[in-house]
Amino acid sequence: MDKNVLYPILSILIVLVMAAGIYYVAAMFGGTEIHHEGEHEGEAHEGEHEGEPSQPEASTEEAEALFFAAMEKPLQYEKYIFAYTETASNGYTDSVFVTSSGEASYVRKEDAIFTRELFLSENRSVLCLENVNRRLCTEIVQNSTFNPYKYTLSSLLYNSENIEKNKENNEFLIEHGAIVFEPNMSTKAYAGEECTEIAYTLDYSKLTVEQMRLIGMDPQTPEVLLSKEYNFTLCIDPETKDVVYKSLSYLNFGVPETTDSITTQAEWGTHSPIEFPEEIAEDADIEEFYEALKMSQQKYAACLIDENFESCIRTEAILSRNEKLCELIIDTEGRDGCYLNVALEKGVPLICEHISTEVKDDCFMEFAWKYKDTSYCGQIENEQKQNECLAIVTEPEEETPEEPVPGEPECTAAIDCVRAGCSSQLCVPLSQSDVVTTCEYLEEYDCLPLTTCGCYEGKCGWDQNQEYLNCLEEKRTE
Repeated sequence: MDKNVLYPILSILIVLVMAAGIYYVAAMFGGTEIHHEGEHEGEAHEGEHEGEPSQPEASTEEAEALFFAAMEKPLQYEKYIFAYTETASNGYTDSVFVTSSGEASYVRKEDAIFTRELFLSENRSVLCLENVNRRLCTEIVQNSTFNPYKYTLSSLLYNSENIEKNKENNEFLIEHGAIVFEPNMSTKAYAGEECTEIAYTLDYSKLTVEQMRLIGMDPQTPEVLLSKEYNFTLCIDPETKDVVYKSLSYLNFGVPETTDSITTQAEWGTHSPIEFPEEIAEDADIEEFYEALKMSQQKYAACLIDENFESCIRTEAILSRNEKLCELIIDTEGRDGCYLNVALEKGVPLICEHISTEVKDDCFMEFAWKYKDTSYCGQIENEQKQNECLAIVTEPEEETPEEPVPGEPECTAAIDCVRAGCSSQLCVPLSQSDVVTTCEYLEEYDCLPLTTCGCYEGKCGWDQNQEYLNCLEEKRTE
């Protein structure tokens, strides 16, 4: 389920697509009929005693009024700029930017893997896909395979017809008890902006099949139900009626899930320039590019729930040559290593600038050594390291060390062997401990923590234990 819901077209877009699933699981959790007041005459409500008057419910009118004011605000404007950042409980984060001039519209949705852009006018629809290495655009025609994607992105724009329909549906849901507002409201602050926080629950189990159909829901749709109830928290600026913050929480088959959204820009009556791209790629090229991006996105999603998240992300960053993924690594040493390896893989020394001061000079030194180019040494700030860099690049190639004399062991004990190389990927005799290697990273290096460097049959090498060998096999077949 796509959790990017149009601000502030509030809850309804999230669940329209999965209406039937919601209906079925709602039935599992207690039925789909409306619970009318006084439905069973003569029965006392829970917590009430016969002969005692029931307590009047607190009013929710103020919260409902603010809710609808936020929903209806875009109806006043043809031109607007709106942007927000959304983060799911598994760490998946993306940013959405929308703008409209009245004659043309633009949508941009961006995550750690790639960016999707949609340019719309009365006569044209252009979709662009971009990652850190490439950008391709295509015209979306009537039979384009990207029409579903166009629909998904365009739904993030404000549409007066949709807003009016959503307003009617929400009024219907409130009337029949499927949306219930909390009466209490409070003043909060998000990103330094004060707002009034309201909360409500959306529960489709309160509706009958007929009532669901009245608002365009088909109970026979084979959708997977995520939860019985969807709990929303909205913080709305009471003056501007802009949604400053939004939170959605629910149980996904018993597992708590949340999505938090923060508005980063809201400007009404104006728009950003919208320029349709000039270069249009062949359909086959962009379809191939799209498939590669989706595969990388799936690996990224898998990393988010991997217990070795940082190692997983580093591997994917290097394999996909995507330095943006390195930003997600919290450990400074791991993040620096990620940037350094991606920089060398791509041959882009500018990426070295992302590395912390202590390691940045080493990155330029690696480029100098790899390309035998002293110009990289000039970018090293530390004078001692700069001189060392010049010496390494300009010194003559060392002769290959002579092979050990046959029958003569290079080691007799584990203490005679050491780890060497940029990634500590080599197990060599003490005499070769200063061996210099480039810093290209191989996925199989992730297996090294499972083994030890030692002396085996007179030679330095890695302990070929089964766990290590299984890991190597797995990495080489992925």
